[in-house]
Amino acid sequence: MNTPRPIRHSSMDHVVLIGGGSTNALIAVRLAERGFHVTILEKAKIGNGSSSRSAAGIRAQFSVEETVVGMQYSEWWYTQFHQILQTPPERRQPVIQQNGYLFLYEDSEQAAPAWKPGIRSAVAQSWQQAQTNVAMQRKVGLPVEILTPQEVNQRWPHLDPDRLVGATWCPTDGFLYPQMIYMEGFRRAQELGANLMQDTEVIGATLRGGRIIALETTRGLIEADWFVNGTNAWAPRLSRCIGGMHLPISPLKRYHYFLKPDRPIMSRQEWQRLPMTIYGMGTGRGAHSRPENELLMLAWAHETTPEPNFSDEDQDRIDPPFNHSNGIDNYGYAIVEQMMAFAPSLADAGGLTATSSGFYGTTPDANPMIGFDANLDNLVHAAGFSGHGLMHAPITAFLVEAIIAGDVEDGREARLPPPFEKHSIDLSAFAPTRSFVPSKKEALVL
Repeated sequence: MNTPRPIRHSSMDHVVLIGGGSTNALIAVRLAERGFHVTILEKAKIGNGSSSRSAAGIRAQFSVEETVVGMQYSEWWYTQFHQILQTPPERRQPVIQQNGYLFLYEDSEQAAPAWKPGIRSAVAQSWQQAQTNVAMQRKVGLPVEILTPQEVNQRWPHLDPDRLVGATWCPTDGFLYPQMIYMEGFRRAQELGANLMQDTEVIGATLRGGRIIALETTRGLIEADWFVNGTNAWAPRLSRCIGGMHLPISPLKRYHYFLKPDRPIMSRQEWQRLPMTIYGMGTGRGAHSRPENELLMLAWAHETTPEPNFSDEDQDRIDPPFNHSNGIDNYGYAIVEQMMAFAPSLADAGGLTATSSGFYGTTPDANPMIGFDANLDNLVHAAGFSGHGLMHAPITAFLVEAIIAGDVEDGREARLPPPFEKHSIDLSAFAPTRSFVPSKKEALVL
């Protein structure tokens, strides 16, 4: 982790948060509660980026221990959301739905014919790694289970056990309601004195002695003591614009599809309790689905070229090969085909009715960048969430607060608050200056 030269920490400092998404909404609340003077800059309107376009999954089933601990904290925090943000009773709506995450793993012999030993080997290795991950996850307190194919079928009869070798299941995982998060986050931050400036774009910075003195914006100069880059897929261009380090974050286009059943295949209650289900791991797999009211949301990360100069309008651009209305020769129906191998009755329950899209800000190891810039002592990055920004937002807010308030021990350890006081987060795992190790790469699953 890059450790800056010693500088003054004061709760009277002015912190400027750049970006109007969920992460900065929750950072703003924590810093304002600590007494910092907080300004949030958003070049358009709040929720302009990925926060309003997210598939909104939240899980603690990761392969890096710091992430597992951090996500347990996030899941707990979201269950306390309205109490923490003091939401007025008439505004309280659901924020988290803990339907669980179910990762399905194929039997290697079912996954590919004998003349494709590479695929068989990769599938077998993914199941072995999953079991190793579960041992680590349980060690830090995650209530994750390993299920047999028969147990999967007993709990979810629409899932075919024949091609499975097993599954991992965590009931505290689930999905979120993004608009409530950033709307109520910014409401509470403003109640605490934060200044939210929408339609205010950062166009440059005044630098002195390895520090940012002021940001140049479309509404004039804004001076401050600290600056936080919370722009995710926009983060590399913002860092470059204000004199920060090169950030290896690639904006990747992603699509969501919505399937509308034309006949019931289970009760309404069973439908609403469906977990986020990942249909196989490894080469050629990873399609996933979850309920979205009466619809089923589908997604699957695909190979794509980064779009470093995408525009705001590009977020909602549906390229023809990915448009569900282009007949069956499009990516949406390729996802349905993946589902068919595991859940034929679900895949055949209806047709695709809508396509939506947005951008991931993806790092080489799919872990976020949370920490000091390499060039500027008072610039903190909180970006590169690789499709996981919404679920990370509570722990990211805690870590950014710890960095700015000087609560980080020995330059790298941030001890969590109750009820997680036994745990600490090693910030070197997320340092923007870290070396990227491919073996540590997290699965790009929502």
